[in-house]
Amino acid sequence: MAMALRAVGGLMMAYAAVYTAQFFFDTLYTDSGRVWSVFNFISAAGILVSLATNFLHMRSQATGEPATLARLGAYALFYANAALAIWFFRNWIDLLALEEGESVSVHSDVVWMFIAVMIPLVFATTGWRLWRTRP
Repeated sequence: MAMALRAVGGLMMAYAAVYTAQFFFDTLYTDSGRVWSVFNFISAAGILVSLATNFLHMRSQATGEPATLARLGAYALFYANAALAIWFFRNWIDLLALEEGESVSVHSDVVWMFIAVMIPLVFATTGWRLWRTRP
């Protein structure tokens, strides 16, 4: 089981790096929207996996003891992941509902910028914690 968790963690960290590179360099080539379309499916799956993982980690923290840095970090990561999930799925559904030739609103573009920053942070942090899992 630990090996599978390490593999998932490694994939999450690698995807965070690839996603960040795409975010930085997508303006350097034409038709980057096709890449983002594929990335949205991968991101959706990763967000759900990380949300479940971070929820289980948060729940595993002892609640009867005084707050520790690890416990506070687990809660912060879960809530950041939950906010990311809400923003991402709301904007993605809005994107999928656009008519042919219709463009995304300025508001949605701004939220996509927040999402583009949050995905690598949440995925890399979750991935690193899973990567450090010991048998």
